[in-house]
Amino acid sequence: MGATRSAAALCATIASLVAAASAPAASMPLLPPLPPLPELLPTLLGTGPPPQSSAQTAPASVSGVRTSTTTSVAAALQRLVTAQINVVRREHRLPRLAVSAQLARAGQEHAQQLAHAGYFSHDWSDGTPFGSWIRRFYPVGAARRWSAGENLAWAMPDVTAQQAVEMWLASPEHRRILLSKSWRQVGLGVIRADGAGGFYGGKDVVILAAEFGIRR
Repeated sequence: MGATRSAAALCATIASLVAAASAPAASMPLLPPLPPLPELLPTLLGTGPPPQSSAQTAPASVSGVRTSTTTSVAAALQRLVTAQINVVRREHRLPRLAVSAQLARAGQEHAQQLAHAGYFSHDWSDGTPFGSWIRRFYPVGAARRWSAGENLAWAMPDVTAQQAVEMWLASPEHRRILLSKSWRQVGLGVIRADGAGGFYGGKDVVILAAEFGIRR
């Protein structure tokens, strides 16, 4: 029996609002998403080909045939990735992040969107950018300082918590988000998708969405 094929890709973004006492909140520009990092695959996920594509959006079909995607929440892996993030932050003498139910829901729903729509992007399926849709889950409210960031990853056919965090740490932009001193909360969404179409080529994949936030 041949070796199991593996693939992985990453994406990162951040949005901030800072409100002065006498001025309205001002939006900061979003960082552009990062391309896949195929050089990480042999060491992190075993021998296998590079990611199937560097494109970020695609219809949920393979060779013109609509695929049927089945998804489930990987609750145990969500907890393990969250714990691993805090382990790494402790190693760098950074504050421990509290689990936010709002950010966790945002991560789960975004990862579900990615799986069913067959794309890999910080945008929502209707094109709403990260800096806008994240506020539906993690509202600014009366906060004078608000910031949110997202690290995305997907792997085929599976990934461990340590591998996922190592992939983010190996990328400068993902590392910067994961190890930011400013964050106070985190929420993980991890979705297992069987037969994910579009960008994922009808394969069985794991999609991770790590949402970071601070609101004061």
